[in-house]
Amino acid sequence: MTDCIYPGPHDNRLSSEHYLPFSLGRFRGCEPLNDRICIACNNAIGNVEAQFLRSGPIGFFRWLLKIEGRNGLPPSPFYHRTLGASPLYMIARVPPWPYDILWETDPGTEEAFPLRQIIFEHPLAGYHALPIFNWMLKDPETVRRELEERGIAMAKPIHAFADPVDIPHLEAVFLRFGVTPPQDWCTTQLPPERIKFTINVSVTEAYFRAVAKIAFHYVLKVMPAFNGNEREFSGIKDFIWNGGKASAFVRQLDGQFIANFRSARVTNWMHILAVTSSFKGIFVYAQFFVGPRCLPPPYQIFIGPNPSPLITRPIRKAHQFVIHHNKDTSGFTGEMVDANPANYIFTL
Repeated sequence: MTDCIYPGPHDNRLSSEHYLPFSLGRFRGCEPLNDRICIACNNAIGNVEAQFLRSGPIGFFRWLLKIEGRNGLPPSPFYHRTLGASPLYMIARVPPWPYDILWETDPGTEEAFPLRQIIFEHPLAGYHALPIFNWMLKDPETVRRELEERGIAMAKPIHAFADPVDIPHLEAVFLRFGVTPPQDWCTTQLPPERIKFTINVSVTEAYFRAVAKIAFHYVLKVMPAFNGNEREFSGIKDFIWNGGKASAFVRQLDGQFIANFRSARVTNWMHILAVTSSFKGIFVYAQFFVGPRCLPPPYQIFIGPNPSPLITRPIRKAHQFVIHHNKDTSGFTGEMVDANPANYIFTL
């Protein structure tokens, strides 16, 4: 029997676990968490991270910065669902069209272009942009079912955006709805201009379980006095393993926990992990893809009551995972930087 901190089923080999997933970048100086989790449990809870890494805000920034995982880039977050989370919807309106259009980008760029889509008009509900995913291309009936699910079954196609190779498939959709495609019914080119987008993301409980997993394993790495089997950590471990009420452990903060962010911005993209341990309990603060023009809201993760039998002064530790503009020759995305003295960067 191993000393794995999770309930199993176990094998007899303890793993070397990267508490910050490789899909967020590979950072020089970031050492793995060793001898706390068996290989079987590590593989099982690793599946929790799929939605976190491929959809929602993390999926968007990975695509924007072209951050590859062990198997390269994930599928486009604009076209693929992951474990119940919808694709990203990046929305903007540009002349001469009087309706919103869905957009996508190439990985590693900020150059946007229209997603493959059909614009439908409903007599009461108005205009709707419907993305045409790969699995919908060869069967126009899937488009009709999608409209029925949205409650706009009576809508008619009026325009489309697509690459030339997809135009015959979209034309078949028009004909299936009894609409003869008018002249210039499909747009393939747009003049360059600067556009302001709104991005709609969706996540499920699995996303927050992954955030909790990263936070808990970070605590075990930077505070080796804890072995992970303390009874005070049973709640966070059960949430990571089985799921449950995410708000009991993970909370998105309205303000920033880094004092410098109130008056300055970073010059490099980075992730930040920080932990406080006091008589109030153990809390982790996590912020992913902080960038030169982006300050996403941080998360506060409640790890559990402090297992220490003694009331001591608060302990604070923090690290930055700084993404370099280019990978070095060893394949590192960036480096892990000790953010000491943490007492001077916390606003809490």
